[in-house]
Amino acid sequence: MADLENTDVPRLKTELTEKILKEMERQGLSQGAVGRIIGMDRRNVNKTLRGTEKGIALNQLVRIANGIGLKVEMTLKRTRK
Repeated sequence: MADLENTDVPRLKTELTEKILKEMERQGLSQGAVGRIIGMDRRNVNKTLRGTEKGIALNQLVRIANGIGLKVEMTLKRTRK
């Protein structure tokens, strides 16, 4: 299994988190409001967005993004070998 620190996963999480935070600010949404929208405890929303929870999966960030009206799309490209 690949070491996640040596993949694009940390960068993807950072980019997604930044977009989520900007959209929350644009909509005037608190972490508590986001939690109510998606059915997640505010503390878990906070931990997810701060990245302090070990093992935060991209699916948790996608769940938050979708809940506040953001559509997440993914593009896969073959790497050169």
